[in-house]
Order: sequence, then C-alpha cells, then structure tokens
Amino acid sequence: MGDMKRVENLKKVVYRIAACWICLLGILILGGAATANGLEKEEKRVLFISSYSYAWETVPEQIEGIQSVFNDFVNLDYKFMDTKNSFSKEGEELFYQSMKQYLSEVPAYDAVIVGDDAAFQFALTYQQELFRGIPIAFEGVNAVEAAEEVCKNPLITGVIEKLSYENTITLAKKLYPDAKQIVAVLDDTITGEGERKEFYKYDKKFKDLKFTEMNVSSMTQKEIKTKLSSLDKDSILLYIMCSEDADGHHYIGSQGIRFISSSAPIPTFSIVSIGMGHGFLGGEIVSQKEMGKIAAEMVKQYFDGKDFSSIRLVKDTPRGYRFDQTVMDRHGIKASDLPAHSEIINHTPTFYEKNIAMIRISIVIGIILILIVMVLLLDNLRRRRLNHALDQSRHFLLKTVQYDQLTGIYNRSVFMDVLSKKIAEKERFAVVLYDIDHFKNINDTLGHNTGDIVLKEMAERANSLCDNKFTVYRLAGDEFTAIIMSEDTNEVKQYVEKLQEVFRQPIVLEHKEYRIHCSIGVALYPEDASNQTDLIAAADKAMYRVKNNGRNAYCFYHGEEIIGK
Repeated sequence: MGDMKRVENLKKVVYRIAACWICLLGILILGGAATANGLEKEEKRVLFISSYSYAWETVPEQIEGIQSVFNDFVNLDYKFMDTKNSFSKEGEELFYQSMKQYLSEVPAYDAVIVGDDAAFQFALTYQQELFRGIPIAFEGVNAVEAAEEVCKNPLITGVIEKLSYENTITLAKKLYPDAKQIVAVLDDTITGEGERKEFYKYDKKFKDLKFTEMNVSSMTQKEIKTKLSSLDKDSILLYIMCSEDADGHHYIGSQGIRFISSSAPIPTFSIVSIGMGHGFLGGEIVSQKEMGKIAAEMVKQYFDGKDFSSIRLVKDTPRGYRFDQTVMDRHGIKASDLPAHSEIINHTPTFYEKNIAMIRISIVIGIILILIVMVLLLDNLRRRRLNHALDQSRHFLLKTVQYDQLTGIYNRSVFMDVLSKKIAEKERFAVVLYDIDHFKNINDTLGHNTGDIVLKEMAERANSLCDNKFTVYRLAGDEFTAIIMSEDTNEVKQYVEKLQEVFRQPIVLEHKEYRIHCSIGVALYPEDASNQTDLIAAADKAMYRVKNNGRNAYCFYHGEEIIGK
C-alpha cells in the first residue's frame, strides 16, 4: 500500500512540473509572437508628400490629422514641394531629382500619403518609377474628376477636397438678398484652375446671380485694389485663391487673404480654412485636419490587413461653418443670422460671460445670507455676532444696488433719492439731463456690444468731472443726468461746457475714430420748478429743444438761447 501511495504522489509531482513547463512554453510563444508583431509594426514606414511647405497654414493641420491616427509603430517622414514659392517646371524637375535620389538611399516605404493637387499630380506622374507597388492615399485634392478617375487604380484612393460653394453662396444670398453678382477671387495655379471649373458649375443653380471672377494672376496689385474698392452690397465676394499677381508678388500664408479682405468694403466669404482671423467673414469651411485623418485611416486599414483596392474614395468632404466675430460686428451680422452650431472665433463675451465671477459671488453671498438667517433662528446665543455679519452683508448689497451695473456710476434710484432730499432741504441747485446723439445708429451699425462700450466710456469721462458740486447718474439706456450744487448760472455753464468737452474727444471703435456728441438740457431749482417731477420735466423739455434745433448743444429751461453748437 505504501509503495502504491508513493507512486501516486510521484505522478502528481510529475504532472505539476509538466503543467508548469507547458504554461511557460505558452508564455514564451505568445511573447515571441507579440514581439514579432511589434517588430513588424515598427518596420511600417509612411511618406507624406505635401504640395506646399510647412509654413502654409493648411499643412500643419493635415499633419496633425495624420499623426492622430498613427501610433509609435509607424515611422512618418515628410517631403514638401513648396509650390507656393517654386511652381516652375524647373522647380518640379528639381524636386523629382531630389526624390529620386532620396528614395534610392532610404528603405522602401510601405505607403505614401499626398496632400493637395500638386503632390497628387506628382505621385500620378511618377507612380511607376518612384512608387511602384506602394499604396497611395491622397487628401486635399480639388481636381474631383481626375481623382474619381485615378481611383480605378487598385493602389490609389483618398478623400476629395470639394469646397462648399453651394452652401456658402446660399448663406451669402440669405445675408445679402439684394446681391446681383458673385465675384470669385482666383489665380492661375493648379489649384486655382481646378476651382475655377468647380466655381462656374454653380452659375446654373443660382440663376439670379451673375458669376464673375477676379483673376489676380493677370491683374496688378493696383488693379486688384481698384476692383475690390468698387464692390458694394450688390456683390458677394468669395475668396478661393490668391497666390500671385501680375506684378510678380507671391502671397504666402495669409498675406493674400489680408490683402483681399482689407481692400474690400464688403465682407469676404471663404470656403477654405486658411485666413480665418485675418479678415474673412467665413463660410462653410473644409476641415484640413479631418482630411489628413481620413487618409491616414485608409493607410492604417491597409496595415491592419485590408485589401487597399477595397478602400473606397471618400467624396463627402469633412467641413463645418466657421465665422469671425470681429468681421461680423464690422458688417452688422448677428450670430442668429448664421446656421446653427456655427463655430465663431474672436467671440465677444456676453454680459454673463464677462460677469460670471461677480454672478457666482452674488449667489454665494445670497446662500451665506440664508444660512446666517437660519443660524440666527436656531441659535440665540450667537445672535450678536451673526447680526453684525448680517448688517455687513446688507450694507454690501445696498451699495451694490446703488450703482449701475454697466457703467459703474450712480443709478436712477440714487438720483431720485438725492433729488428728493435736496428739494426737502430747500437747497438751490441745477439738474442737467443729457443723452447721446444718434445712439440708436451706433447700436444698429456697430452692434449693441459696441454701444455698451460707448456708454461705459462716456460715463467714465463724465464721472471724471465729479467733485463736491457735480455728480453724474445714469437714468436708462443712453440717458444720463447730473446735479450741480450751485445757484450761479455762470458756474453751472462752466460745468455743462466741461461735460460737452469730454464728449468732443474722439472715441476709438474697432481701430476707427468716431465723434460722439450729446444734447443737454438744464433746469434750476427752485426757479424752474418746485418739485422733482416738474424739475426733471423742465430739464427734459430743454434737452428736446436742443434736439429739435440740430443737437450737440445745451440750453436752460428758462432761457431762449441754445449754446455750444
């Protein structure tokens, strides 16, 4: 029996040892496979050929999209044709020779990504010589028909950059319904030629618009400026391409955009991503980053085992609406006029956004006050300390309600209280009532945000005059008032003329000087009225006498003369 038991125990030990060896062997096999796969991934090499240089605004976006797909197991190299600076046959030949030499010295690439039309054409021309058997994914190609045709090749596919002419023109017509023509800014580059054909395809769809172009390649800089300056609201200006002019100037990056948009009195619509923030209003913009990402994903699918010939051409170009708040304000365009979910850059913060910290503080103060009241009700022993804290909070809130939130000066409520007390005490003083001339035009043309800036600036200027005799208040809108503690008419005039003087100083709005004026009415207590209602009415009548006689002056209620025009 003992021998049998020893044999069984020995068998168990042998089985356990064998199981351990099997597990260890499995781990080694799986680890080796993983290592082999890792080595295989590390060997993947991708070449990105750009039509432009890295300085061209769309290129970093494209590269960012490509890099977001590839991991550490893909080595990504870059070559730049720089056709915005060198677009001659000699330049193309030089790039070909350098590529030929380069490819002969480095390990073969597993895939090639080409960006924009020049690189696309280069890859097609030299596919058999330089890229034989290598899959090619393109992005940012505007030559739609050529791209569709070449995708019949099993080693070529990509994503088309079809600019959003239809949606952008539709939006422009909505904003400017009286427009009679649409003027496209184009040049004679490869991309410009492709987009010229695409642009004129839409003249039949928009039959009420005359389709014309400015071929900047055949115009001098002076001719371009003259043509742009002649455009008015009968025209829609659409920027497509401005890389060169007839003077030999080459516009790099946003130079062409700034030149065009600064020379035109009407907003410049755009369907390309470059230039936003440099003068364009905007439009439905192609996402360069998403196009790069799509091309990289095609290559990744191929690396993951998918047949490259089965990867279909992407015709639905990724894009979205994008606009510049600064240009919107300049041309009186509101966010509500634009498509929903539009991205707006240089956005002017709303009242809530600008005052969110103060609003949060006010909420916290309110909560603290509620807690203080609750504690007072529950704990009489701490009443004195809590009452003191409550009094302080009440004093703070009382001070808050005395000032106008926009301008920071005393508000209407404080004015009425002061006026009532002065009359009750039989003091002699003057009430000055004034508002900003043509303020509605400022709001209508420059926007309410700019109007608020004007109100704040004029309130600050008037408030700077305040002393022990002169105090300024805001009543409502653009209407302000002041109390002058003096019975001397000449002294009152001096204060009023000082008030006029601060208005005569120009105000800078959006890099442009504006002259702001005001109409002023003055009433004296007790000469002109014996109570506050009649006194304010007297000052109001005097102000409207000024308005009815040309504005930008002042007069006294009891006087006939309108002074200061």
